[in-house]
Amino acid sequence: MPSLGGALAVLSQLALTGTDAAREARELSVARILCQTKLSEILLQDISPLSLPMSPVESADSGSMIPFQYSVEVQPASLDGLLAVRVTVEATDPDGGPAIATYALTRWMIDPALGLAEAEAEEEAAKEAEAAAAAEAAE
Repeated sequence: MPSLGGALAVLSQLALTGTDAAREARELSVARILCQTKLSEILLQDISPLSLPMSPVESADSGSMIPFQYSVEVQPASLDGLLAVRVTVEATDPDGGPAIATYALTRWMIDPALGLAEAEAEEEAAKEAEAAAAAEAAE
């Protein structure tokens, strides 16, 4: 009988390890989706992004009881006029332990503060005015 008890102990430990790995994989998947969503929101804005400390975020998985937090880190990139935007999402342990899952994405973007969009619009307007003047002169 001692061998049966040992086998059951090993099997229960394997089941617990598998359950923990499945939970971690699920939370990592949700963290990845949240991270991609937050980064897309930042990139769609026409203003320079700002760094944010860890803040709570609503989970896209309504069945999840794990709280998620995200942070944004904005730094100048190695090339002039570019920003490195890093979004990090963590699935925090409700029991106060280390994060269950962490996912981060970094994207380089043109700094909206440079006014490149306005410069392009002005250039396009100047081209249209030139074309209109040339058409008028040809008549």
